[in-house]
Amino acid sequence: MLLLAAAAFVGSAACRPCHPQISADYAKTQMARSSGPVTSVAPATFTAAGHNYQVTGNRLSFPGGTATIDFFIGSGAEGRSYLFSRDGFLFELPVTFYQRRGWDASPGYEHEAEVRLNRPVDPTCLYCHASRLQPIYGTQNKYADPPFLEAGVACERCHGPGGDHVKNPRGAPMANPAQMAPEARDSVCAQCHLTADARIERPGQRFAAYRPGDKLSDYVTYFVWASKRPGVKVTSHVENLALSACKRAAGDALWCGTCHDPHTNANRTEAACLSCHAQAHHQEESCVGCHMPEANAVDAAHGVFTDHSIRRLPAAPVAAKSFGELTALLGKSDDRSIGLAYAELDDARALPYLKRASPADAPVLLRLAGLEKDAGRAAEMYHQVLTEEPANAVALVNLGVIYASAGRTRDAAALWQRALDTNPALEGGALNLARVLPAPEARRILDRYLSFNPGSIAAQSARRALR
Repeated sequence: MLLLAAAAFVGSAACRPCHPQISADYAKTQMARSSGPVTSVAPATFTAAGHNYQVTGNRLSFPGGTATIDFFIGSGAEGRSYLFSRDGFLFELPVTFYQRRGWDASPGYEHEAEVRLNRPVDPTCLYCHASRLQPIYGTQNKYADPPFLEAGVACERCHGPGGDHVKNPRGAPMANPAQMAPEARDSVCAQCHLTADARIERPGQRFAAYRPGDKLSDYVTYFVWASKRPGVKVTSHVENLALSACKRAAGDALWCGTCHDPHTNANRTEAACLSCHAQAHHQEESCVGCHMPEANAVDAAHGVFTDHSIRRLPAAPVAAKSFGELTALLGKSDDRSIGLAYAELDDARALPYLKRASPADAPVLLRLAGLEKDAGRAAEMYHQVLTEEPANAVALVNLGVIYASAGRTRDAAALWQRALDTNPALEGGALNLARVLPAPEARRILDRYLSFNPGSIAAQSARRALR
């Protein structure tokens, strides 16, 4: 059987000779500046989430530890978060620089009782900030050096791999979103600007396999609550626009490119509004100012982003704690996808859907095993998960716990060591393994873990107990 080679990514530098003006303009945009290596950061001393920090050069220090500041994430328009690399493994630092506030806790770190440095940066996290990633498969967050070959969102993120086009410009044209059918066109923007409440990969598919020209719904299903949660997320632009009265009325005629020029970041919103509302009131003012106001992002402490829901009036506060059921905004909703979505949100409604799910593949079995009260049945499911995904860290750690509870400590230790091979900063794997090893080996395991995450109170306590 003849195997066809996948088209190669060649990088934005290959586009410049034929598209010099577009390349020069795009290089100034926020998307083009959304990631990169760090050489030095302005010195600072500050407190975030009750912890004291100091930034000097490219190093973050705090009582009891230190970490290098190796890469940044974010254009800087609202803020920048930072990553550190150790032994090729990539982690997010717990502090972010916000334009409106300065240094403070990164999103999700606001209430941490300790300084945590073990949040892994997996390829899905990095995908929408950097280009031509180099993940090492079989691990959770290890990359080749460097972890990405091109900083920022590169040309090929929206136009597809350019290897064939560079060799034969006329015979192998690049993907052009403006010339695509509406669903494929909108998918180009949605790949990075649609958050929803849950994103579930289709059976046998991976989000990272999407290429411009494809339908994103062939790869993933996005779910939102039937009663829309109030507030703006960092990347909720597509879902908010989809729920707006303007989008529902205009249909496919209204899309991201109606208002935004991705090559220059030019804003054409006012002209777009007046094209439908020629008799609009207060034309001497900006339509966006009232109907698309900036709002604090609910998932980023101090970031402010444009509300794309295009409201007639400011949104009224929603007092209800329940937001109904999940509904598919994009993609296919079935027992498998909606069960995994509820499980991702820790909603008890997941179980009956997961029991009916077809296929009962690794993601389904992993969730069912976590909900299973019978240790033997849970162990069988974890075994099946590891048959499909040998490096699944959750299955490795949890199956190890079941083995250890049954007295199979040697088998448990082997699983926990495999988990640490996928990500050496897995606290559960390190602590569990240290409990079943002789003191010298346990000390080595804990020392290695603390070299990644020196602020861990549990690991420090376990290390002291060995003395």
